Amino acid sequence: MEPGSKVLYLGAASGTTVSHVSDIVGPEGSVYAVEFSHRTGRELLEVAKKRTNVIPIIEDARKPQKYRMLVEMVDCVFADVAQPDQARILAENAKYFVKTGGHFVISIKANCIDSTAPAEHVFNDVVEELKTYKFKPREIVTLEPYERDHAVVTGTYRSSKKKSKK
Repeated sequence: MEPGSKVLYLGAASGTTVSHVSDIVGPEGSVYAVEFSHRTGRELLEVAKKRTNVIPIIEDARKPQKYRMLVEMVDCVFADVAQPDQARILAENAKYFVKTGGHFVISIKANCIDSTAPAEHVFNDVVEELKTYKFKPREIVTLEPYERDHAVVTGTYRSSKKKSKK
């Protein structure tokens, strides 16, 4: 993410991390912030009143077809949904909205996916699943000691083919 980027943020909650993304993309960028909970969404609406580059969408991230008319093609999708099928949710949204060669960020909370498996195994399983959806993971960072059993994965989606020189 860089200034001027357009970002689709899934799992916006009350907008705390969304506000950080808003700062990164700046006034020339946009953050489409999707949150399912109406209660938490009210707090997100308050954040959006103060940040004109945040577009709140109170909808289920599992159903991107419901908000496809509100979101343009984006440079990056940030998934922070804490659901067992979060890789699929990310992929479904990327298919609709991420430009070829765009980027992704996914926050993995191991206990939300499989509370019986070691966190490292869960992280690796999610990374392998992402690859099946045309994601190319570049970096995996655990959030220890700040958050236990959490990791963030970044990378590209539908990497554009590089032209070979003759």
